[in-house]
Amino acid sequence: MFNIVALQQERAHKALLAKDLVDKAEKDAAGPRPMAKEELDLFDKLTNEINGLDSQISSIAEHEKRREESAALVAKLEEPAGRQTTPGAVATVTASASVTFKIPAEARRTGALKAFKGPDADIKAYRAGKWARAYLFNDARAAYWCQNNGVGIRAAMSTTSNPDGGYLVPDELSQAIIDLREQYGVFRRECRVWPMGSDTLMIPRRTGGITIGLVGENPSSAISQSTPTFDQVQLVAKKFGGLSLLSSEIAEDAVIDLADWIAGEFAYAFANFEDSAGFAGDGTSTYGGIRGLTNIMTEASGLAGAVLATAGHDTFAEVDNVDLTLAMGKLPAYARMGAKWYVSATGADIIFSRLGAIAGGNNTQTLREGTGLAYLGYPVVISQVLFSATTAQTDGSALLFFGDLSKSSSLGDRRIVKVFPSEHRYMDTDQIGIRGLERIDIVNHDVGTASAPGPIIALLANAA
Repeated sequence: MFNIVALQQERAHKALLAKDLVDKAEKDAAGPRPMAKEELDLFDKLTNEINGLDSQISSIAEHEKRREESAALVAKLEEPAGRQTTPGAVATVTASASVTFKIPAEARRTGALKAFKGPDADIKAYRAGKWARAYLFNDARAAYWCQNNGVGIRAAMSTTSNPDGGYLVPDELSQAIIDLREQYGVFRRECRVWPMGSDTLMIPRRTGGITIGLVGENPSSAISQSTPTFDQVQLVAKKFGGLSLLSSEIAEDAVIDLADWIAGEFAYAFANFEDSAGFAGDGTSTYGGIRGLTNIMTEASGLAGAVLATAGHDTFAEVDNVDLTLAMGKLPAYARMGAKWYVSATGADIIFSRLGAIAGGNNTQTLREGTGLAYLGYPVVISQVLFSATTAQTDGSALLFFGDLSKSSSLGDRRIVKVFPSEHRYMDTDQIGIRGLERIDIVNHDVGTASAPGPIIALLANAA
């Protein structure tokens, strides 16, 4: 079996090396200059090697084409004679205005797709699955199909010229992962997300406005001057990733299920990590230095928005309406329109369901159908990374949060998902290791001060 994927990766590497030579000459510290002789010699050598690789890739593609044509001829001979009463073996679908491809009738799909949505979900999943077989399984026939159907096999280069071994996933798979990540992840869904065009992004934050005062009738009386003031919050994309194992014997016709599994698995893992970092990050290397709300808004922080519950209320079962309205009363008016409760499932049941059930006006119907995920007019959002223990707390830790996360926190997203397969490390178990990477940063930048609460309030356990 020819390894067309390795050839394509080698070609991309050499092309970037050639581009680096040109860029080096054009961006010389002394000003743009022609390439030196040794640079020209190396550029010509790389060009010749690229042309040779193009020839090899073209030859392999032609060979695979003839193999498919010969297989089709043999299959035609084996077809029974007579009138055909069943649909054809393939269905033709159009992926774009210029690319038409075929989904074999035997292409496997087990149940409803979970990661790919919409009327063309099967098409997207099939294209993504073909890419996965071409790259993860080193399947030359799938690579040839991708080449002829507009599915790019793109090597993801590092910041230097050397390839780092990873591949950018195709648009179909990338979008499925991003969509599911936003569906699964509470923090990403609720905070402000900033797409990052580079590894660093400075976002403006308003810290002061224009001062309005009385203007006297005397023309000589001066109007006080003031200017809105801003500072900046810096987002620095950090690399996070995880590893999953996949059987190396997945059937070739199971490409739709393969793509659906990859998208769902990594989207959920990314979303869970983002929630953990945004809510519970402790600032260590595990979270890339990200500090979550539970580690920022503590009793020791002295923040006005870190509100202690009533003395002795140090469990979910002891939190009452007085505690909740105390937290609500601390929230500034500008954050109330988008305010929500953020709590674990355990906390939601023990606090909000309990208080809703004992409130007046309930009947058998409302008790049977539930009180709904809202309390005093504000939605209740559940995140399982938040505090969920039912035992008494003595450290003034946050039991829940109330406010507008889109005003307190930002997530910077490079929107690049890469995968790194390894078929050698797990060869004894006949499995392939797949490592997925994303580049993000999270900053909880507006949590108030010691004298003024911010747009997010923490209700803390009080063991006193």
